[in-house]
Formats: sequence, structure tokens, C-alpha cells
Amino acid sequence: MALDIKRDFLLPESEFFTVKDEKSGICIHHTVGGSVKSTYNWWLQDSQMVGTAYMIGRDGTLYQMFDPENWAWQFGLPWEYEEKIAFEKRFIGIELASEGGIMEKDGVYYCFDRVSPKTVKSADEIFDAGMDYRGYRIFDRYEPEQISSLIVLINTLCDRFNIPRRVPSEPLNYYGQKLKDFRGIIGHAMVRKDKSDPAPMPALWERLREECNLDFVNPEEIHPAEKTKKMSESEIDNLFEENAKELNKMNVSAGSMVKGLIQELERDNRGTYIRLRDAVKNGHQISYDFVEGNKSLVKKIGTALGFKKVTDNKLEVRNG
Repeated sequence: MALDIKRDFLLPESEFFTVKDEKSGICIHHTVGGSVKSTYNWWLQDSQMVGTAYMIGRDGTLYQMFDPENWAWQFGLPWEYEEKIAFEKRFIGIELASEGGIMEKDGVYYCFDRVSPKTVKSADEIFDAGMDYRGYRIFDRYEPEQISSLIVLINTLCDRFNIPRRVPSEPLNYYGQKLKDFRGIIGHAMVRKDKSDPAPMPALWERLREECNLDFVNPEEIHPAEKTKKMSESEIDNLFEENAKELNKMNVSAGSMVKGLIQELERDNRGTYIRLRDAVKNGHQISYDFVEGNKSLVKKIGTALGFKKVTDNKLEVRNG
């Protein structure tokens, strides 16, 4: 699926901050609104510069609201000012057009917490989460086209901004400030106890895991910053020996390709190193951890060398 971005609802510059900041995360929201246009109009009326860079309509149409290098308030965090502004600046927000949580009365479903003929929701447009989740059990179901567009957009943004392809291990949980330094993909409800977006659909996160090559990780085990201390010569030698052991497990031709990548990463003062692990015996796939240098070079050089796939933690060489 190709990325087709519409710009029918670009926000004026008065509605977002035009300062360009480094991006290291993506947050998934839903609008609790009727349509892309209605949410756009609401943001225009609001004077607080609230918004997200992207919105995905019910039919899967993707709209850019402003350049993702810029930012607007999207979280509403009760944190200290310096902490919350740093967090806001580095996350790219994506809204899914959706009514969100649904209430039920006398067998009839209603959106927007209001019983009215205008807020009736068809039973074939909702799903039962099977549990209470932030005050709701029933939610508006995202359309398949929306999820497909979300997957393409996340993949595109991760590649463009070198955003780590990882998600907190329990996507439906609240983490709060434990995610203050997290780099990767999150949902709004992970940092706000009073939010329920995105809807509690384990299948959504599983599909994102599979089609966006995401790792589910414990946020508390991730250091907020990349390693800054350069390795010593002895550490580089030890890393070389460790990597050689992993390369020897692979198919000979595939191992040679990976070795070539490692050499290119080190060459011409690039000073970039990865640690290989979990090689598929006599196979064409191997995992790795980034150690030092310019992380974006791994994918750039791997792609240039003709690798079949390069993600944030896996390499795959073409078979034949």
C-alpha cells in the first residue's frame, strides 16, 4: 500500500509550533469525533494549539495537518513544564477518526456519552472489549482501511526519522512518567490515566508488531540516551570476536554480506558498530543491537548493499 497523503485540512501556522525538533516517538490517538473535518474545525476554534501532525479518516484516507517536524500540544500531561514540553516536542501524533468509548442503554448504543437520536451507534460498528477499560467496555471499531493506513504511516515515519521500532510490553497499561525518556511507539492511554485511546484492541497492537516489525519491550530496561562513551580498542576487538562467532553460524554467503556491512559501518571514520546475536543456523537472518555511532547508517548501507530487509534489530540477506 503506497502512502497517499492529502492536505485538504492543513492547519494555519497559528495552530502549531513551527520550531523543528528531533523526533524519536510516535503516539496513536483517536479523535472522539465524527469526522476528520469536524475535528479539524474543533482545533481551529480552540486557542490552545492542540493537534496532531496526521489524521486518518474512517475510509483510511490519510491527512497531514502540519509538517511532522513541527509540533502541537497532543498529550495534556500533568508533568513539570520542562519535562512535558520536551516529551511533546519529540513525538509525532496520529489521530484515528473515531467516536471512541460507547455507552449502552436499554440495548441501544450511543456515542459521546449522550443519549440522543443523533448519537445512536449501530451495533455492527462497535466492539466489546470484554472488560472495563478507563470507564468503557464498548468502543467504536476502527475500520480495516484505517489500520492499514496507520501501518504504512508508522513504517514511513520510523524510516524517515529513525524512530526505534519498539512498544512498551503491555500496550493497554498506564505507564505515566516511566515513559518520559521512551523512544518508540506509544498510545495516548499509556501516559494519561483518564484516556482510552487507542481503543483496547490487542489485535491492533499485534498487527502493528507484525507489520511494522515492532519489539515489545520493558521501558524501564531501556536507557533514555544512546551510548555516548566511545569503545576502547580492546572493546572493539572483543566485539569483533563476538560478531565473528555469530557470522560463522550463518550461511556462508549471507555471513559474508553481513561482514561487509560491518566493515562499511566502521570504514572512513564512520565509527559505527553493531553487536550481532541470534543468527539463524545456516540461514540468512541475524539480529543485532546498535552499540555506537550513527544508527541510521545501518539501514542506509544495508539497503545499498542489497539486503532483503533491515530493521532496527534484524538483518536479512537475500537467499540466492
